[in-house]
This record gives sequence, structure tokens and C-alpha cells, in this order.
Amino acid sequence: MIDDEWRYFAPGGALTPGGPSTCFILDWDQRRTVAVTMDEAQESEDVPFNTSRSTSMPWDLIYTPSIYRRTAIRRPNHVETVLRSHLLELDRLTPNVDLVSYMACTSATEPRKAVFKYYFLFQFLYKVWHEMNLWMRLPTHPHLVPFDRLVLDELHGHVVGFTSLYIPGGTISENKSRAFKLEWLRQLTSVIDDLNFKYGIAHQDVSARNLLIDPKTDALMLFDFNYSGRIGGIGYGKDRDDVKGVIFTLYEIITRDTHFRDVPHYKQNPDDVQGLEEWVQHPDVKLDHPVSKYRSVLNDWAEKRRNGRQISHYTEAPEYIDWPDFPAPPPKDTVFSDGKGNSTVVTGVVLNHMRRDEREKGVAVLNWERPAQIKLGNGNRVLANGQSVPDPEYAGLGEPNS
Repeated sequence: MIDDEWRYFAPGGALTPGGPSTCFILDWDQRRTVAVTMDEAQESEDVPFNTSRSTSMPWDLIYTPSIYRRTAIRRPNHVETVLRSHLLELDRLTPNVDLVSYMACTSATEPRKAVFKYYFLFQFLYKVWHEMNLWMRLPTHPHLVPFDRLVLDELHGHVVGFTSLYIPGGTISENKSRAFKLEWLRQLTSVIDDLNFKYGIAHQDVSARNLLIDPKTDALMLFDFNYSGRIGGIGYGKDRDDVKGVIFTLYEIITRDTHFRDVPHYKQNPDDVQGLEEWVQHPDVKLDHPVSKYRSVLNDWAEKRRNGRQISHYTEAPEYIDWPDFPAPPPKDTVFSDGKGNSTVVTGVVLNHMRRDEREKGVAVLNWERPAQIKLGNGNRVLANGQSVPDPEYAGLGEPNS
């Protein structure tokens, strides 16, 4: 279930001198927008709306962003697809991220569990485009969570998101009962080296919340590439250095002290952590070696990275990964009216359209709304397209579309 702290998002609003003022509140749980209107004037955008003196109403503020056409993605041959309407929702993990299941093939006896990451607001188009293209092009690696499938909409067969394989057991951050093994540190440094030097990719968000342990292999696995970038290319930033990320991550796992990263990335200095005389192991943290051994392995690797081979551009990596730039949508005619009966038609690129406007024109648009999670259960489930289904009727819906 989505934490209350992250459940709501304000994509826009309008402050009117003297009032009324309106703020649009998006509920990630139901994927719907409510307009909250205040009669009184709001002195500043920083002052929260007092909902006890306001009125609220459903408001279809959701945009219809440019959908990724499969031809623009140029998906590798090994990457398969699945329809959004074939995914059964199991849980809502975070905004835009759900745990789902589907039948991976007609001969499967058990549904496959996967993590579905998607978008329905234009603000997230670019980030999802790069993460999706990067992840599906990474070769199979024992310490990377595997990419699963591209997810297609049921209207036009365009791409609306992707799935990655679900690894049970919770992240290192969530499941604190496990002893953190020295071998997992070695595996983390190894996969970071491969990403940086073999593929030319900087992960740029190394942390305990992005690390899993595969219960089948007892191997550490890295995931979540939404901050990643090609070294020296689009999305790359030196302040998010992966070596620095590993240093802080190990320190936080052992001590559960996170304050060194409670500042902007450009102010985060790994010397503040490595220079400490002692790392105080948290009393609830379990390790399979003394803290000094972890620090020794970390320091040797960090020193090797600082003084060893460097690459300034991802194309210097022997198996570098590249992908198409974000595609521009096709030009479209937009009609502007002056309110006096005169109109002008302008042809150009439009990144998004208000969904309610499209519906008024009779244009079919994707539906994303869904019931509140607390209303599900007792045999009622929901598919990834928001459609409610009784459990018994789910059988046979999961045949893949590849």
C-alpha cells in the first residue's frame, strides 16, 4: 500500500487575487484528481490550502501524454510485451509502481509476479523513457534485477510502461532482520564496476532501498534505474558518483546513521564517512565479519577506483549501451479562439492534451482511475487498467501479447 506520506501530489493550481483559489490534488492511490477551492484569498503559494473551509470536486486534470510507439523504442528482439489489461494488481508499492501478476505463457501453471512501473502524467515522460530503454538493454547479470516486459495499452498497442522481475524478501532497507554479509559488499562493488566500465552506465542512486537479496541464489541484486545515466551523456551528474554511493550505503547499513546524505548531493563528501575513526555498529545490525573487515574491503576498492582506470564518456566502455533520444510526437492541429467567434488553427508539436478536452471531442483516451485499495478484497480485484474483476474471472486473462 502506498504510504500516506507519498500518496498525494499537487500537479498545479491557481491563486486568484481576492479569491477564490484552486489547487489540484492528485491521489496516486486512486489515480484521480480533486480540485480543492478556497473562497478566501491565498497570500502565498507556500501557504497550504485549508481544506476545512474549502469545497472539493472530482476534476479530470489528467493529461494524455504522448504514448511511446513501439517503432520509436526499437526494442531488442529478446524483449517481449504484455497488455496492461492482462496484469492483475497485487499491491501498490509507491506512486507509479505496482506489484502485479500475469500468465507468462499459455502453458504456465502459475502466474509470474512482476513490478509494473508506468506513467500517466507528462512530467514523468522523459525519466521513464530513459529508465525503460536503459534497463531493457542491460545484459543478463547475476547482480542486476532482470527487466521483464514492455507493457502495452489496450487501445492502440502503444507502450505505457514496463515490468521488472519481482524478487521477494524486501529490500535491504525494509528487511533489517538479515545479517548483511561481506560477500554482498563484494558483489555490490563488482556490479558497480561492470555498470561503469563495461556498459558505461552510472546508477546514481546506490542505497539500501535499491538492493535486494535473491532468496534462490543468496545474491545481492541492484535495481531501480530512474536516476541512471550514460557516463558523460544525458542524465549523468558527477555529484551522484557511484563510488560515493557505495561508501555511504555501507556506512548506513552498518550504523543506520543516514544524516550524511541529508544534504544536497554536491555537499555529500565521502571523506566525512571514511575519515571516521570508528563506525559504531547499530545494536540491531547483524554482520558475518567484524566492521573493520568491511571497511578494509571498501577502502581497498574505493582506492582502486580513484587511482585506477577512468572513463569520461560512455562510448569508451567496451559494451556501452545506447538508445534513441526521446521521440517528438507527430504535429497536430490545435484550434485557438479569441472568444468573439474567431478561431485560428496552429499546427505544431503538442506534448500532452487535457484528457477531458479529448473526451469532449469524442477521442478515445486511456483510463487510469481505479478503486481505492482499502475497498478491494473479499474476492474483488483490479487489473492494471483500473478495471475491477472478481478473482474467479481472472483465469485466462493473462495470455501475453508479444
